[in-house]
Amino acid sequence: MPFLLEYLRYGHVSFDSYSFCKFWIAFNYSLNTSILFLNSHLSIERYLLIFHHNFLNRHKMLIHYIPMTILIILAICYSCGTVLFVPCIELFDYTSQLCGGPCFQLQPSIGTFDLVFTVFSPLFCIIFFNSFLIIRVIQQKRRMLQKNVWKKNLGMLIQLLSVSILHVIVWLPVTIVILIAMTNYPPPAIIIELQTSWVLINIMYIAVLINPLVCFFAIPEIKEKIILFINYLRRKRQQQQQISSTGRNQIHPLSTNQNQSTRFQK
Repeated sequence: MPFLLEYLRYGHVSFDSYSFCKFWIAFNYSLNTSILFLNSHLSIERYLLIFHHNFLNRHKMLIHYIPMTILIILAICYSCGTVLFVPCIELFDYTSQLCGGPCFQLQPSIGTFDLVFTVFSPLFCIIFFNSFLIIRVIQQKRRMLQKNVWKKNLGMLIQLLSVSILHVIVWLPVTIVILIAMTNYPPPAIIIELQTSWVLINIMYIAVLINPLVCFFAIPEIKEKIILFINYLRRKRQQQQQISSTGRNQIHPLSTNQNQSTRFQK
C-alpha cells in the first residue's frame, strides 16, 4: 500500500530498479493470493462453525490453524516462484503501476492457469460455499427456532458473510472483465479501456481499507474489545493527569523544612 500511494501521488514508482519491481510485484501478488485463499477456506469453515461447532472446537488445530498456515505458505511460494523464476522477457515501465505487471501473465498457458488458480477458483469457492451456507440456514430455520438458536446463528451468519461479500464485490468486476477478454479475441474496445483503467485495477484495495470497519460493525466481539481498550487508555490518561495535578498542588517537604530553618535563623 505505501508503494501504491507513492505511485498514485507522483505517477512514478518509488525506485527505478529491476530488483524493486520484482519485489513489489511478488509482494503484491503474495498478499492478494493469500487473502483470496484464506477467504475461500473460511467460507468452508463457516459451515462447520454454525452446524458442527463442537466438532470444530475439538479439531481446531487440524481444521483451522494448519490449513490456514499451509494456504499462506502456498500463496507466498507460488506468487514468488512465478514472478521470480518463470522465464519471460521483462520490460518494466517505471511510470506504470506495479512496473507494468509480471511478464508471465502475457504467456497464454501460464497466464490462464494463474488466473484460474489464484482468482477464479477462490472466488468460485467463496460464492458457492457461502450460497450453500445461506440455503442450509434457511432450510434449518424451523429446527433452529425450536431449539432457540435461530437468532444466534442468523447473527453469526451475517457477521461471517460480511467480510466475504466485501471481497466478492471488489473482485467480481475485475474477474468479469478478465473473463470477457479471455473469451473474446480481439476483446471489445470498452474491455481494453477497462483493463487499463486505474479505477478497476485499484478497486480491490477498497476491501483492504474497508475491511477493519466491516469487522468493527459486524462482529460485536471485536467492537467490544476495541471499546474496552479505548476506555482503558482513557482511564489511564485521567489517572496520570490526576497524579500530575496532585503533585503540583502539594508542597515538597524539603522546601518546607528549609523555610522553617531559615525562619529560626532569623
